[in-house]
Amino acid sequence: MIKRREFCKSSLLAVLAGVAGCSRGISNPTLTATSETLPKELLSALPVPWVFQELNVKTLKESSQILTSSNADLFAIGDGWIPQLEKEFFRPIESPKTYSRLNEHAEQLLESFGQEISIRVVPIGVSPWVMLFRNGQEFSSRAKAGWDVLLDPELKRKLVLPESPRLVMSIADQIGQADGLRQLRQQALTFDDKNGLNWVLSGRARVAILPLYRCFSSLSRDLRLSVFLPESGAPLHWTFLARPNNTKQPFPESWIAQVWSMPLMAQLLARGWIPPINDSELRRAIENVPNSYRQILLSTNAFWDQNWSLPYLPEVEIVRLENIWRQSTP
Repeated sequence: MIKRREFCKSSLLAVLAGVAGCSRGISNPTLTATSETLPKELLSALPVPWVFQELNVKTLKESSQILTSSNADLFAIGDGWIPQLEKEFFRPIESPKTYSRLNEHAEQLLESFGQEISIRVVPIGVSPWVMLFRNGQEFSSRAKAGWDVLLDPELKRKLVLPESPRLVMSIADQIGQADGLRQLRQQALTFDDKNGLNWVLSGRARVAILPLYRCFSSLSRDLRLSVFLPESGAPLHWTFLARPNNTKQPFPESWIAQVWSMPLMAQLLARGWIPPINDSELRRAIENVPNSYRQILLSTNAFWDQNWSLPYLPEVEIVRLENIWRQSTP
């Protein structure tokens, strides 16, 4: 026969095992994104019981399958993923309060997607594509002026370009050369903006083109680094949220409200990640950004007039750009 103490101990263990089994069966609402999509400050503010799950995607071509097969409750995606978005797998955002705070530039970009897509995604941040140099003092004056500096012979095979052909073509359009796209591709060491900072830090590359928020905080830690947003302007990198059809979770409206408010908004601005809300709401937060970089981040009419978004393209235009890309192969 079992002694009373042993019986109680066995019963307690059985109860604990049952509780553990139940807890394993309960899944937390999940936000899924690639490791470089969202600033860490934003992820740290995720409300309980939400959790972050890293999405491992090697190329954009894999994104369509990942987006439609994941069990996530919310996706954070870059604007390059929007063409891969199959609307039948995603439900409307259903957050009028969030949409009402968007500035006119975010609204215009959404309109370019068409109504079926625009109700299923919401932009939460934007950052300009910039040139990140390692020991780039000799290139500073030309880099401030425009993208032509990327064709300098000293940078041949020392340049990391974005993985997206469309982005590379958009930058090449700003280069005053008849054969600018082919020449730019000839300069490339690799097409890997996701790891662009590491390429530059390791010394394997001299310059990388990447969104400002992926490198801004590194500038104060490594004096060899410098970043340039050309006066001629740059394409903008947008981050969106999308909800899969199979989620039962409401859109985390309070989380976005926190992201777009002080003090978190100031922390994100100091990273080079700009909430796409009205300028009047950003002015106080921008005061927390170092003076030397404040001009880059000022979300004024000059910023929006200088830089541009890449709108959604119809299929015929995608085919045309694909042909241009193939013809520019070095």
